[in-house]
Amino acid sequence: MTERPVTVHVATVGISLLDNVITNWSTRIQEVVGDADLAQDIFDNRMRIHDVRGELLDPEGEANRVSERLVKETSDQGQAREELESLVQEICPDQWPRSISAELTSLAANRRGDHQIPVGGNNDETVLLIASDTGPGLRAALFNALAMTGGDVDRVDYLPTMGSPLTLGPGRVAIVRLPGLDAEDTDRFLGAMRRLGALGPHFEELLRNPESTCRFHLTGGFRVAMPFLLGFAEALRSLYGGRITAHAQYEFSALPRSIELPLSSPRTDALNGRLAGSRDDGYFEDDPPGDAVWEGFAYEYLPEESRWRLTPFGMALRELVPATRQEP
Repeated sequence: MTERPVTVHVATVGISLLDNVITNWSTRIQEVVGDADLAQDIFDNRMRIHDVRGELLDPEGEANRVSERLVKETSDQGQAREELESLVQEICPDQWPRSISAELTSLAANRRGDHQIPVGGNNDETVLLIASDTGPGLRAALFNALAMTGGDVDRVDYLPTMGSPLTLGPGRVAIVRLPGLDAEDTDRFLGAMRRLGALGPHFEELLRNPESTCRFHLTGGFRVAMPFLLGFAEALRSLYGGRITAHAQYEFSALPRSIELPLSSPRTDALNGRLAGSRDDGYFEDDPPGDAVWEGFAYEYLPEESRWRLTPFGMALRELVPATRQEP
């Protein structure tokens, strides 16, 4: 990683891009991209972007299948990589407008209307895309990343697991698969938050320069993941202060402009032992410490179960600041 200050952009990825390009009507694509020839090229290759007809019936199996393909496509060589490079030449993601996906629109709103991340410039920038654990979500993440790099496959990385090495650099975009981010089960989502907290050491490296900053983009993406991403941003802000910000674009705004969202963040010197007694699944053995002063903030009481459980923010905070779980 460069020693220069870096701006890290973080966002979850939904499937709005696929909704716009995987369609049986080329006119819809043309409305989005604004160019008839480009729209036809995308339309003709839409099944190469994501073959919905070839999806497995088992969602987990489909996610694993697409993940294995992404590993090959983002490697240095091989048939899958060659096929992706050929596809990129056909569909020209460097010409895609920001309106083709909510993720590009959100990024552009915080970058004066530009959704493409340059290699050079006065300030190095890098992007971390957190993909939902689904086949379509992973494919959407790949082509959002390619649009951000102007079609440069060499600047796109894929992390199939949370433990995969993160080698972000100037102008690079990394896709992270977050297991559990496809279910409507609360316990699985708490598990997803716990895994998201595992990215903490990477942020320590990315933000090593005291002038480096991190911006969370909360306009697009996988909507049910927004509380998790917001909680993660708040936990990071407890560690890095105002260098961590969150942004969103007003839904009906015609201008590429975002607003900064407020983030709660307790001081790190007040965190020791505050979440002691919480188990790996997020539930407390007994009542939270300190007369439960963080109720509704880091944990919540579930009347139907008669016990306490960490909120997404509490889960992120506990993973990022281990001192929170130490017994006082």
